[in-house]
Amino acid sequence: MTPNKSKKSYVHDTIVDPVTALPPTRYALNEPSFKYYRNEIMMANPKALRWIDNIPPEQWTMAYSQGRRWGHMTTNIFESVNAVLKGTRNLPIIALVQSNYRLRVLYAERGQQHQASLASGRVYTDDCMDKIKCEVGKSNTHQVMQFDRNHYSFMVNETVNPREVRPIGHFEVNLQRKWCDCGKFQAIHVPCSHVIAACSYARQNYLVLISDVYKVVNVFNIYKEEFPPIPNEGYWPTYEGETLYHNPQMRRIKKGRPNSTRIRTEMHVKEKVPRKCGLCRLTGHTRKHCPNVTASSS
Repeated sequence: MTPNKSKKSYVHDTIVDPVTALPPTRYALNEPSFKYYRNEIMMANPKALRWIDNIPPEQWTMAYSQGRRWGHMTTNIFESVNAVLKGTRNLPIIALVQSNYRLRVLYAERGQQHQASLASGRVYTDDCMDKIKCEVGKSNTHQVMQFDRNHYSFMVNETVNPREVRPIGHFEVNLQRKWCDCGKFQAIHVPCSHVIAACSYARQNYLVLISDVYKVVNVFNIYKEEFPPIPNEGYWPTYEGETLYHNPQMRRIKKGRPNSTRIRTEMHVKEKVPRKCGLCRLTGHTRKHCPNVTASSS
């Protein structure tokens, strides 16, 4: 059962508004928050909870993803692919080749950009450092208590509203296990404000806890590959393969209703519903041959 296919019946049954019920549940960063929103749905409508429980939580929640989502929540990857393929599959060959040229230019520009970042001595990407800067500002308002002599276990108390759709609280931080009760550290693999506060209290460098994925050198490795340019036609080898010709029957007919260009997937499959008469709403006949019209007129 896919979430996209089930969501249709879920909405039409008016169980609960998915716009307000599902997003807080799937974006919850830890299990207690997930269970809280789950109980909210259960009290609103048990049928909605049964629909949700049919989907394994690791497939649609952040709390049970074990850090594999890195903060990303894609709800409908099919629609994203449809948007790309629908815009390219009807283009002429020249446009497709030119889009390949633009990709090669993009790789060259991004590679040059990150190579300059490496030369300047930067270790982490700008997006990562922006997150760290925001978390450092929050950590200055936290109170830290150390619970072991090895500077591993801490309890961090918040004194200012974090503005993260949750109340002020206290959280356990374990630097050895790379754990924080808030769940943000495990989800995006970047130290949260509680971890930064604990590291500052213990005089440890919190930058070493950032995942290597955010390093500039790893981003540069993506764009360091170079595409060779296409030589002049005089240098091309002789082609000995098959020659392809277009199919004239596939030409679009200008008259009539145009064919749909939408790429159909399993979520577009609809269950067959018996057709009903437009007058009496009974099955087995149409509006034109409705027997009830004759009976009422006589």
